[in-house]
Amino acid sequence: MNTVQKKQAILFAVALALLISIPLTVSQLSQQQNENGHAAKGASLAFTPASSASSPIKAKVGDSIDIDINVDPGNSLVTFIRYQIQYDKSKVQLVNANPATLNSNVFTNVEGPVINTATLSQSVSIGSDPTKAISKVTKVATLHFKAIGSTNGGTTNITYGTLSQALSSGANDQANQNVLSTTTPAVITISGTGGPTDVPSSGPGPSTLPIPTITGTALNFSLLLHGVGAAGDNPNPTGNSLSNKNPLHPQRNLQITVYDTTNKVVANSQAPVTYDVTSGMFIGAVGLPSSVQTGNYSVKIQTDRYLRKLVPGIQQVVSGQQVTVAPVQLIAGDSNNDNVLNVLDYNAMLDCGYGQLNPLPMNDPNAVYNSTNCKVHTPTEDIDINDDGIINSTDYNLFLRELSVQNGD
Repeated sequence: MNTVQKKQAILFAVALALLISIPLTVSQLSQQQNENGHAAKGASLAFTPASSASSPIKAKVGDSIDIDINVDPGNSLVTFIRYQIQYDKSKVQLVNANPATLNSNVFTNVEGPVINTATLSQSVSIGSDPTKAISKVTKVATLHFKAIGSTNGGTTNITYGTLSQALSSGANDQANQNVLSTTTPAVITISGTGGPTDVPSSGPGPSTLPIPTITGTALNFSLLLHGVGAAGDNPNPTGNSLSNKNPLHPQRNLQITVYDTTNKVVANSQAPVTYDVTSGMFIGAVGLPSSVQTGNYSVKIQTDRYLRKLVPGIQQVVSGQQVTVAPVQLIAGDSNNDNVLNVLDYNAMLDCGYGQLNPLPMNDPNAVYNSTNCKVHTPTEDIDINDDGIINSTDYNLFLRELSVQNGD
């Protein structure tokens, strides 16, 4: 092989390597972007039949216009949707008897619709089974309009308002994150003559409480309580930017049970832990009785709203000294403190108003939280899972995201 042939062979090998490596590199970058959430496809709401300014839905005055609301979850797993529909009341009006027909095969809980001047709002969710989270394009509901005014050769739009929202149980999302990124309007042209008719209408800061000083044998804890402070949740433990940074209960009671190497209970103790705004964790020390001697122990911990957790690893206790335990994450959603996440916790949220279109704070006397249906659940304040003073879709979505762990240790 002469020099020219050798150069040609080398160039060919380099070109072949580039052809192979470039797609792999692009694929890896795309995967990294999706994992980081930067290039992930957000959820979208659109109408069917599809329409545009150049290809509008055509109707005549007096015609019925039925359009479907569809959700495309993108890379998310949608659990909850709130949609607000806006329209020109001089061109179309909702059918009074049945303005919206819900896709009840998918959505088992609904609030609304609430109709105000030229808007319709409704919230829907998949219920208590997180395996039914929406992972493909799905019809949400069918809206029933009537054409009442000519567009005179132009068009009128039915759009999604700013209250529209979608929540997800996906691993790259957060419990309080609105994953709805795009909405597409319905464009309608109406011919004929006619005028509008009346449309029916419906009308604390971080704690400064000192952490108690413990003398003698003690365990120092730093707790990451899911949905609060620096904690994320089960699918996304580090996703904390939308977690509640101002919990209404900055001091919690922590209960611990200590077991020896034969799994015998040697101590039950409790003490307060206090929210530290700097770290976003609940910090405190729990003293142990003198009967707990130097040795190796396992420890289970529990606080209100959270499942009991076996602290990972063996704790090497030294009599008379304080031992610092590595930070522990606790699973949220145990509203009745029975150490299980199940339909009882879901029913409590449902009865206390999580699906309300405009949920009121718990301290508002008109809030569903203060109704008889809610008060049968105890303790009612623990139904507010992320401790922000309002029982809403965030609590519901956080509960669903935590359900991969249903039983405490």
